[in-house]
Amino acid sequence: MSTTSLPAEQQPSRRKVSAPDGAAAERQLARWIAEGDEAALGELFDLVGPTLYAVALGISDDTRHAGGAVEETFADLWDKRAWLGQLPALSPWLLERCRAWAIALHSGTAVPKARAFQDRITDVPLTRRLLRCPPELRTSRVRDALERLSPHERETIELASGAGLTVAEIAQRLGAGTGEVHALMRQGLQLLRKELDRTLRRESV
Repeated sequence: MSTTSLPAEQQPSRRKVSAPDGAAAERQLARWIAEGDEAALGELFDLVGPTLYAVALGISDDTRHAGGAVEETFADLWDKRAWLGQLPALSPWLLERCRAWAIALHSGTAVPKARAFQDRITDVPLTRRLLRCPPELRTSRVRDALERLSPHERETIELASGAGLTVAEIAQRLGAGTGEVHALMRQGLQLLRKELDRTLRRESV
């Protein structure tokens, strides 16, 4: 019997054989990538790459920047793979890095340093903690956090999330440039997340 292995492109997907699509597949791929499995990195790219590209394109409105953001995100992931298998979820980190790269490439600014995986192993994501709140309390927390933003930041976020307007439509509504809208949205979301995180962490102590 021949022991010659198939070329990489002909080998069956380890993910499809061992785990379903979704969170289970993502966790399994993370463990394999942490072991240095480049094929698993490619499968993770196939699994979440389209979503990351859509996020980056929505921020940069430039296909070159969007593609570059996704590529740099996966390069960051590979460089920091040693701790990868210990993360409870990988998508939040990937989205965070892709968003940071898209903003940096679009604005020509420096890319923020990636938060180390080992600092996030025991972190309960903000979204999960927020969803633990009863609906009425959750709404109240979000409303209170919005009130702490500047009027322009608050209006920008409400037009984007509540009214579902595009950046161009928000810019027209506010009489501002799209670059200013991106900056308001970025800063407002950062402050909103910081305020919600502070509130929820304080209540969970």
